[in-house]
Amino acid sequence: MVVRVDLGAINRNIERIARQTAKPVILMIKADAYGHGALRVARATDAPCYGVATEAEGVPIRELGKEVLVTAPSLFTLPLARRYDMIPLIGEESLVQAAIRAGVKRCHLAVNSGMNRLGFKGEKACYSAAAALLRGGVAVEGIATHYKGGEDGIVTAQNLAFDRAVAAVRYALAERGIERLFTHVTGSGALFASRYDALRVGLAAYGYHDGYATAGIPLEKAMRVTSHVIAKKRIRAGDTLGYLGAFCASRSCLAYTVLGGYGDGVLRSEIGRKVIAAGRRLKIAAVSMDSFEMISEGIDLDVGSRVIIVSDAVDAAYIAEHRGTIPYEVLLGYDVPRAERIYAE
Repeated sequence: MVVRVDLGAINRNIERIARQTAKPVILMIKADAYGHGALRVARATDAPCYGVATEAEGVPIRELGKEVLVTAPSLFTLPLARRYDMIPLIGEESLVQAAIRAGVKRCHLAVNSGMNRLGFKGEKACYSAAAALLRGGVAVEGIATHYKGGEDGIVTAQNLAFDRAVAAVRYALAERGIERLFTHVTGSGALFASRYDALRVGLAAYGYHDGYATAGIPLEKAMRVTSHVIAKKRIRAGDTLGYLGAFCASRSCLAYTVLGGYGDGVLRSEIGRKVIAAGRRLKIAAVSMDSFEMISEGIDLDVGSRVIIVSDAVDAAYIAEHRGTIPYEVLLGYDVPRAERIYAE
């Protein structure tokens, strides 16, 4: 299986989002840049900051000389943030004390404005955390929140809670004569976040509209996935394909075995969805670990024929809808060691 990543498309997406929103973009490259390859994406782009989930993810990016925000720091790996001068996003009291003990130089505070995942909730908690960090020698340089959706009502309500938290942290900073506080939010709420300093952009950078915010911005999908036919056979009515006879032929047809299965990101829940071969949409009939079966009644392919698994025509959003999931999960599935990866600038 071959995964092709268009780094130029990622750059153009970032530029369009930054231009349209008039905001700098913190580019999220966690989970190996959503399956696109974090190191290659970081080398090819020039964002002011890169977001990762863990300190370990951030180390190779920091070694490139890039600014790194760690959005899910851990009690056990915070010393890495200190060693590599990364910015942990602190949103839990135990992390406040751990950051102080580890000698972390700087941090941002995470605010729980309604997502109820990570972050301090309420002005008092935010003020107390900021004051404790400052007393402990940790510079509080920024503050952030995460929207649970991009709709007007959701973002507006979360902005009110976030603004109160920002005011509380500004008060803690002012007590020490500090004026500057960098604010950033997720890109999904960009239409209603003009008063904040930056946007954290994830899926939209890779070509998929991340909620309401990017609906008016043309995006280019950065990933293409192809494979090829490794076997062909004619099956008769009543013949089955795959484990437990996942497909049973109602009439004679050609069946093709294609390299790539649930060990490569093509899941059993994709049975019934379409891939493309010779310009035609053909149905996945069965999936195993290393291959899947594709059927055709009107087209005769050769062994070695190319099969398009992901493209603009059969994209991750289409696959996600068929699976009953989200595009993030689909794209991550192709980040497997045995896939050949080709990068285009």
